[in-house]
Amino acid sequence: MRKKIKLFLSRNLFQPQWYAVIINPYFIARRHLFLAIRKFALAQEKEKRVLDVGCGNKPYRNLFATKEYIGIDIAGGGHAERAKQVDAYFDGLHIPFSDNSFDVVICTQVLEHSTNPDGLLKEMHRVLTPGGALFVTVPFVWGEHEQPFDFRRYTTFGLRAICLEAGFTSVNVRATTGIFGTITQLFSAHVFEVVGAKVWLRALVMLTVCFPVQLCGTVCDTLLCHSGASLDTIGTANKL
Repeated sequence: MRKKIKLFLSRNLFQPQWYAVIINPYFIARRHLFLAIRKFALAQEKEKRVLDVGCGNKPYRNLFATKEYIGIDIAGGGHAERAKQVDAYFDGLHIPFSDNSFDVVICTQVLEHSTNPDGLLKEMHRVLTPGGALFVTVPFVWGEHEQPFDFRRYTTFGLRAICLEAGFTSVNVRATTGIFGTITQLFSAHVFEVVGAKVWLRALVMLTVCFPVQLCGTVCDTLLCHSGASLDTIGTANKL
């Protein structure tokens, strides 16, 4: 039973279903990112070769209908090695694959940690096949995380500019949340993180604070069409 509960919670951490607002203190941010990458993945043809840059534990692997899904990451950084599912390590800039090697490249919540994001995007462009697709997400309003490896934030205009500079075309960018989603998500995450590691206390805070606050923020955000400062920025692009 304990293993089933752990698996349930793990699945709803990065791919939260609608009911996960009750159990996930990061529901608002993660839900928007999950829906966006799921839509992107469904639009890709089967058997495409996918590269996940900064893959971590490959939280979105199952969304892509492909047998060849390669994840690369740096050694160290802000995550424990035991939590990663890495096929190849790299130095954070030079992707260890030849030109035109992948049909799809995804890079989620990584560029803010890169010491050379412009160069890394150019590397993603290099390893994509002509006609290949890029999916990238970056934070806009979010607290410092994975310290000290957190260097920047991106507006929609900023993400568009660096994608174009890297050589991508058909660049489409958008914000995720509006002001109410942003404020309530930040509050929920902060409260959850400061209460300590005791399971019973975190569960109590989740049910009495995080859940109602995030639910209210989600409703208000939807009614106001997600206007105002956003948590994250999402971009898609192609290589000619």
